[in-house]
Amino acid sequence: METNDVNIDSETIKRLGLKSGDKKFNAQISPDARIFEYPDLDNVFIMENDLYGNIMQKDYCFLAFYGNHGLIGKRLSVQKLSKASVVEIKKMVEANTEG
Repeated sequence: METNDVNIDSETIKRLGLKSGDKKFNAQISPDARIFEYPDLDNVFIMENDLYGNIMQKDYCFLAFYGNHGLIGKRLSVQKLSKASVVEIKKMVEANTEG
């Protein structure tokens, strides 16, 4: 995939320390989207598609994590992701685990 065709650029990946995810999910994954593991938080992922396999719109990603009933998540702008600390991401996850 060309770098101009992706939502999360290499600079953001490097700055946040995102690692390519290799875990299998109970979700649809688009062949044109990537999944990253968020550093320092177990089972928190940054995806370029939602849980149904829909590619996120430009400049957005999907924050995915396990809630009480399985994998859930929320849409997040790449800009907000870039500026968020690990503590802020953890708070987002904890505030949304009821699903």
